[in-house]
This record gives sequence, structure tokens and C-alpha cells, in this order.
Amino acid sequence: MKRRRIILNALTTVGQTLGSAAALFLLYRFLIRAIGIERLGIWSLVLATTSFVWLANQGFSTSLVKFVAKYAARQQSDDVALVIQTAVISTAVALAAISAGLYPAGRWLLAIILPPKSLPEAIAILPLALISLWLTVLESILQAGLAGHQLIAECNYLEISGSVSYLVLALALVPRHGLVGLACAQVVQVAAILAITWSLLRRRVRGLPILPRRWSRAHFRELAAYGLQFQTITASQALREPVTKALITKFGGLAFTGLYDLAARAVITVRELIVQANQVLVPTIAHLQERDPESIPVVYRESYRLVFYLAVPAFACLTVASPLISRVWIGRYEPAFVIFVAILSAGWLVNVLANPAYVVNLGTGALRWVSAGCIVTVVLNATCGFLAGRFASGFGLGAVAVVSTAAFALAIGYVSVLIAYHIESRVPFAQLLPEESGLILVTSVVSALVLLPAICSESARSSALERPATAVILLLLAAILISAWRHPMRRRVWRWVFSRVPV
Repeated sequence: MKRRRIILNALTTVGQTLGSAAALFLLYRFLIRAIGIERLGIWSLVLATTSFVWLANQGFSTSLVKFVAKYAARQQSDDVALVIQTAVISTAVALAAISAGLYPAGRWLLAIILPPKSLPEAIAILPLALISLWLTVLESILQAGLAGHQLIAECNYLEISGSVSYLVLALALVPRHGLVGLACAQVVQVAAILAITWSLLRRRVRGLPILPRRWSRAHFRELAAYGLQFQTITASQALREPVTKALITKFGGLAFTGLYDLAARAVITVRELIVQANQVLVPTIAHLQERDPESIPVVYRESYRLVFYLAVPAFACLTVASPLISRVWIGRYEPAFVIFVAILSAGWLVNVLANPAYVVNLGTGALRWVSAGCIVTVVLNATCGFLAGRFASGFGLGAVAVVSTAAFALAIGYVSVLIAYHIESRVPFAQLLPEESGLILVTSVVSALVLLPAICSESARSSALERPATAVILLLLAAILISAWRHPMRRRVWRWVFSRVPV
């Protein structure tokens, strides 16, 4: 396993996440002005409803990364080609069956959740949303084949190309066709990236035909045995967002759903920036499991220290900067957006800190506690979210209560994953708070939780105090960034990057 390839994969993943975030920012800024926040809420809700399609994907996708890496390490190229074709065929058939049943179910759900005036437009884009997700799932399967060969950099180039092309198509189609144009733009973009990905994979893997046609029962069982464990994880992940958005729509309204979608995308973009670079270790862990299992705890320790250093100030900066982001992205200060960003940042921070343990479990195949944590998350999210939203809606806080419950459920589920890994692997709990990160933790917490609420108060949001409040926000950001700059991990990362990046 070449270290230079791992570093290139991580760096291009960071670049891809930043590039996709920039394209997403421009896209949503355009959509808010072109179709409005409520119609953006419709789009978000339809996508959440159809996201059940992902249930047929992630088990095979993650399995494919593991087993392609395994057979590539053993230099069994015929098995690599056969396992890829088996995964593609199995997933395509399963997706077709799920999509056929999901269309009438989606119409029924949308009729319950949406007001009558919004329903026709939502139903019009539902088939296109299903087709888009079907293609996206197949694309992710093919990219898993590339990732198993450590060609994650190539996947990142494809992802950023897809984000940019989606933006260009949306700019061209939305002004004339509205949400239908947005849905068509997504279908065209995903289909093109799917074709390119298959072409790249055929160049890498000898024995792949023009279209997948070989299916192996033995490899299917192998993929399914691992994938079914992971399917519980993806089921909870696929259920969480549509349930949360449905509850927000019911207890808050479509405008709050649109604002939640914006806040969630901002927070998840920061999360992906950190996590995806760490996710490149999944095939590495699978490789080490075959060759050098004793080194896995060392990989976990260093990975956690790096993630802690990056995640704490990143989410703090996002929370502090959210009033400025609201003005630039939405065009005005939206208190709900700022509140949602703060709440979601807390929940996703816990998720990110648990990611190194999650990645090790994926690479080794030890998914029991990951599955349990995800089940806890989805059960708490649905039950407590409904109860909290129903109770708080009488006070006009239904949407805030639902989002708070969703973040709490996410944190509880992934805390259990983290604790279980430390107990089973006998890793000291003292490692959860690296000694060198004390200052950065204090600075981030004080800035995000103590000073920001004062800045966002009613009195501080008056036009007379807008500039002073902005100046204070910039000072808070500077304090967080200075503490991150003085952190010893920054120098290590600096040397690591510039000594290893291929020229």
C-alpha cells in the first residue's frame, strides 16, 4: 500500500469536498432567488422521501470497497472483475424493485405531509428524483470499485466534475422549467458521470465487459454477508433525514424545512471535509487486516488525534460564522438558520469524533456496535422527535424541537459506537481528549456556546449594531483559528503534506 497514494487520495478528497461545497453554495444561492425557500423545501422533502433507495446501495457499496481491496491485495484479478459485476447487477435489480414500490408510497406520503397547493409540483418531480437516485446509487457502486484499488483520487475528480456540471445545467434549466428543470439537470449529470466511471473502471480492471453480464452466487453471498450487517447502518441513515424533514414540515412548515436543508448541507459539508479524507483508510484497514493487524490501533490513535484537531475548531467556526453565512447565502439574517446550524454542529461533531472508530470497524468487519448505535439513533429520532415537535409546536418551537432531538439522537448513537470500540479494543479513554488539544477545545467552546448567543440576541441584531456584531464574529473566528494554528498538530500536518505530496 503506497503511502503517497493514500496521501494523494486524502488531499484530493479535501479538494473535492471544498469544490463541491463551493458549487453547492452557488447552486442554493441561485435556487433561493429563482424558486424561493418554500419550493426549495419541496425539493428537499421529495429527495428525502426517495432516499429510501439508498437502502439497496450502501451495503454492497461498502462491501465492494472491502472485497475489491482484499482480492487486489491477493492479486486475484478475475475475482475482482466478477465481484464488481455481481455487485452492479444485484444492486440494479434491487433498486428497480424498490423504486417501483416507492413511487406510490412516495405519492401517499407527500399527500399526507404537504399542503394541497404544493402537492402537484412535488408529484411531478417524484419520478425524476427516483431515476436520479437510481443512477446515483449505481455510480457509487462503480466508484466503490475504484476506491478498492486506492483510486479514490479519480473518484474525487469525477465528483467535482459532477458538481460543476450540475450547477451549469441547473442555471440553464431552472429559470424556464422550475423544479422539473432542476430534477432533469440532476438526471443528466448523474448519467454522464456513471458512464465515465464505468469506462475508467474497465481500464483498471481487466475482464470487465462493456456491460455487466456475469453474476456469481458465491461472491453475492460474500458481499451480502458483510453488506447485510452494514445495511442496518444505512437503513438508519436513510430513515433519519426523511423522518426529520417530515416532522419539521408537520410541526413547523415548508419554510423551516427549506432552512433546515440549508443548515444541514452547510454542517454536513464541514463534516464531509473532515470525514471523507479519513474514509480513505477503509481499504487501507482492510489491507492491514490481511497483512498487519497489529498496526490498526496505531492507525486509529493517530487518525482520532487528527480528526479531533480538525473537527472541534471547524464546527466552532461554522457556528460562529453562521450569521454571516445567512446574510450571504440566503440574502438576509435568518434566526432559524443560525439556530439549526448551532444545534446540528453539536450533533455532527460527536459523529465525526466517532468516525475513526467507525472506519476501523468497517475495515475489519466488526459492525455489531455500529449497527446498534445507528438503531438507537433512528428510534430516538422518530419517537422523541414526534413527541418533542408535538409538544413544542404549541409554543411556536416545533421545528427547533425536532432538530434538537435529531442532533441529540445522532450524538447518543455514535457515542455508543465510540465507547464500545474503546472497551472492546482496550484503548484508554484518555485518548478521547488529546492533551495538546485543551486550548483549542476551550477557545472553540467559549466562542460558539458563550459569546455567539449574545451576538445573535434581538438587541445585537439591530441595524445600528450590525457592523460591531460582525466585527466581534470575525474576532471570535480569529481566536479559534489562532489556537488551531498554534496547535502542534498543525506543524505535523504541514510537514506531512509537503513532504509526501507527489510533484
